[in-house]
Amino acid sequence: MIRLEAGVAGVLVLMMAARSAEADEPVGAREPRLMSETAEITSVADAFDGDDPFDLNLLVGFHQSWKHASIRRETTLGQAGLSTGGFVPATENIAKYSSSMSTLDVGADVGIYRDFALILRVPVILSWSQSMGDLNGSAAVDPMLLADPVGGQPLFSVPFSSPTRSGVDYISAGLDWAIYNQQRDITKPTWVVGVEGRLAVGTPLHACNANPSPGVVECPDPSNPTVNRDPGISRGMDSIIVHTTWSRRFGYVEPYSGFRVQADFAQSRSDFEAWNPTNDLDRTPPLLGSFTIGMEVVPFEQRESFQRLSADFRFEGTYHSPGREYSELFDALGSSQAPSLRTPNPSSYYNPNPGTPISATNPSVANPATENVYFSGITEQQAFGSFAFSASATYQAGEYVKFSVGTALTYAQSHLVTAADTCTPNNTVPDFAGPCSTTSGGTTTVLGSPNPDHRDVIDLPGHRFSVDDTTIVDLWVRGVVMF
Repeated sequence: MIRLEAGVAGVLVLMMAARSAEADEPVGAREPRLMSETAEITSVADAFDGDDPFDLNLLVGFHQSWKHASIRRETTLGQAGLSTGGFVPATENIAKYSSSMSTLDVGADVGIYRDFALILRVPVILSWSQSMGDLNGSAAVDPMLLADPVGGQPLFSVPFSSPTRSGVDYISAGLDWAIYNQQRDITKPTWVVGVEGRLAVGTPLHACNANPSPGVVECPDPSNPTVNRDPGISRGMDSIIVHTTWSRRFGYVEPYSGFRVQADFAQSRSDFEAWNPTNDLDRTPPLLGSFTIGMEVVPFEQRESFQRLSADFRFEGTYHSPGREYSELFDALGSSQAPSLRTPNPSSYYNPNPGTPISATNPSVANPATENVYFSGITEQQAFGSFAFSASATYQAGEYVKFSVGTALTYAQSHLVTAADTCTPNNTVPDFAGPCSTTSGGTTTVLGSPNPDHRDVIDLPGHRFSVDDTTIVDLWVRGVVMF
């Protein structure tokens, strides 16, 4: 019995020694470490790391996105059998919006130092088409619903088509740094922080109607509607994006979470800035803040053949703050020939009789010495949230190549896309208040300063447009070559 126990103990010792020796075997620079590789979302190229002096990952991918939404409008029109008007129900169907975008993603990750990389990206939009069609019988809706009260013609008509656009919106460069890396220190999670800068390089977007009325140009210049312009492809925004992600590997599963903030800044060459005198924050692009939570599952890893299969499941929620934006109605409203949209607004007001107080007989008037503000189709939207669920799979086929494929479904909350305030509360001086002041009993009350982006025909309650039932479906494939 003693001999048998000693023999069993000897076998156990040999097995443990064999396992220890196997774990200590040298591992190639890009060889998948069994049960220790970080998730794709926290993977950072590096350099000067032992026998791996330099990392360069070249990637190319194809991304297809389909977007659908319902366009509706508030109305005060009387409805037979329902009401006599005078209220603001947001129930009138206007159009069904559809968009299809195909993008070629090209980029590189360059290792600079240990867990520190330069990220380069150039998304090339191959094709972007947009259209609006009938929404549950909206074609039969009272034509007065879209009529311009000034000229009588419709603001736009349905069906509506935008020209097919293509080109480069922006190029981006960023830095990613893995402050902690679970591969290096098993007691700590992987923590990656990064910053990305985007520079708009393409022709800025210009509102267009692919099928204009006879005698009307396709992409009219707001200040001179007889001049035709290029449809453009770029939002004309430079952006700063900051993000951080944490992950922790537990056997075959690696859960993670992260945050992301994006701030956009309009370039002066875009319509966004062309007629956008400084006012307040509501006249800036929306600020985006996102929270991500998910996990990566690794069902298969084979060190000997440098192969690895992983699946990623992710949820992302994004807050879109109020601000001016290119909405689903950008082309339709921006190319409109309706006088109420074509007539410019004054950018400021003044007292025509200095020294005489503003009153009912001496109101402040438009200042002819300042610029006129033309309507370009960019509108002020309400805040809303969007929620995305995605799933993807990545297969590392060898030491130098890996492929990924994925899909995502995004839902966006209903929100108004024409919601510019009549007055902005950044002024208390009657001389500059224009129609944003009232005089009663010799007392002038200032409500602010007139918002030059406000248009009664689309921004007043009872006339505002909303985007509802928004869904976005994304599909993508990607290949990466690793050096």
